[in-house]
Amino acid sequence: MLPVYFFLAVMGNLLGTRSEYLDQIEGIEPRVARMQGLIMEEGALRTSLADISTVVSDHVYPSSSTAEAVAASLQAEARRILADSGLEVTNSQVLRPRKRDQFDYIAVKVVARGTLAQLDQSLAELSLFRPVLFVEALDTFPNRRRRKQEQETQVLTVSMQLLSLRSVL
Repeated sequence: MLPVYFFLAVMGNLLGTRSEYLDQIEGIEPRVARMQGLIMEEGALRTSLADISTVVSDHVYPSSSTAEAVAASLQAEARRILADSGLEVTNSQVLRPRKRDQFDYIAVKVVARGTLAQLDQSLAELSLFRPVLFVEALDTFPNRRRRKQEQETQVLTVSMQLLSLRSVL
């Protein structure tokens, strides 16, 4: 009787262990299938990643550039774009970079004078600039006209704060 009891105890233990192993296998199977799917799609994933990297590099300054170099470049380009549009740049100032999770926010404040048509053209040119420039703030003030200038086009003083992103990753 003791050998039968011993045999049944060992068989019960083996069946319990087998059940645990089957549960573990059922838990692993979806993960293995997911990994096999990723392996099969590896080429497409690499292509998509390369496309995204191209889009990102077109919209933000790379991390290889220092924040100071980006700010100086941004200031020079903003002055050039506004001057090419006919605005007279009277002042520009690099603002302190703001650090965020994945980006540094590089800002430049520019003050210029010109007509509404020149302002419109400069904003259109800024929208085409790459890496992307955001107009964070825009204030316009009409300049006072003198009696002799009543017939001439209204001149505005424009103060704008431009922002661009620099990747920190």
